[in-house]
Amino acid sequence: MQDSHKNFFLIFMRSGTMYFETSQSFSAERGQIALVDCHKPHRFYTDGPGESIWIHFDGTNASAFFEQILALRNGRQVFDLAAAGRVEQEMAYIISGLRSAYMSEVDCSQRIYRILCALLFPHQERTGSLANDVIPQAVQFIASHLFEPLSVKRVAQEVNLSPSHFSRLFRSTTGFSPHEYIMLHRIDEAKTLLQSTALSVKEIAFRVGYRSEVNFITAFTDKTGLSPTQFRKNTF
Repeated sequence: MQDSHKNFFLIFMRSGTMYFETSQSFSAERGQIALVDCHKPHRFYTDGPGESIWIHFDGTNASAFFEQILALRNGRQVFDLAAAGRVEQEMAYIISGLRSAYMSEVDCSQRIYRILCALLFPHQERTGSLANDVIPQAVQFIASHLFEPLSVKRVAQEVNLSPSHFSRLFRSTTGFSPHEYIMLHRIDEAKTLLQSTALSVKEIAFRVGYRSEVNFITAFTDKTGLSPTQFRKNTF
């Protein structure tokens, strides 16, 4: 229940068995993945030797992803995936990148996003569907052009789809409309800049694609419950 751990916990079991007690009791064995909401009381332990790889993560979209994953899996918090090995590799890459400080916030966020999409839509990992190629490409384009005007039409053109087809595919894959995702990504990037730089709120607004400081402050406050200035003060 520590404040520093009020986030989400993702663990891949390499060997042994891990037992979890949250609102339900379950266990994760070798090759399985477990997802836990650490904002709520929880406990986990082993009864013998075991090895795991794990990360804590959070973000504007994290709660929505967690709820959608559980809703689509009938409340289950432990998963067997055809792409479990790929998830383990992504987690290992994130940990290695953060330890050596060469991983950017955007790269880390995109890798966590891919992991959560694998949990949310495991069938797409198996079939190699259109969404499996198009959506990561669209997400990469959004991240690379976040400071520019970004319309749904422009992103759809980048992945060679009509705006309506792209919007349906994006929402069915991520749970968000392209517009919602772009706005949430901008808020996440603004949080990072508020925490890690001395840039003014106006400069940050333009850095993350807003052409009006007032519109940025309104959107930020609406999504976080704090103004950018309050968020920065509460961070330090």
